[in-house]
Amino acid sequence: MKRKTILFTVITLLLLLGGAGCEREKEKGQLGTVFVSVVEMPSQVKVGRLVPIHVVAYANNGCWSNLKINLTKCQESYYQITAMGFYSGDLTCPDILIGTDTTFHLIFHEAGECYFQSNRSPFPIKYDTIMVSE
Repeated sequence: MKRKTILFTVITLLLLLGGAGCEREKEKGQLGTVFVSVVEMPSQVKVGRLVPIHVVAYANNGCWSNLKINLTKCQESYYQITAMGFYSGDLTCPDILIGTDTTFHLIFHEAGECYFQSNRSPFPIKYDTIMVSE
């Protein structure tokens, strides 16, 4: 009985120690902002209608991955569009564009103007407006 306990303990320790070597090394890098290059939206819409807003973002080299585009409502009629990605700059970066796109669908419940800002510094900031009517 004692021999089985010792054997079980030794096998358990080997599995635990061996499993530590199987852990994936954490990828080095950081989150960063990427350029929102295209924003397509109608200039006029009706209250209560579904409005598609198509957005394209690009990073300038192959060290970028996992790009995500965000649409944030900052105030009642003011929205901000930004894009983020993971940059692993310790590597030799391939000279290719990394891109993503998405379409947001909004419904406006009141007439008026809605303003959209794409990008933040250091990228060129772009502005778009949608006129919402009854």
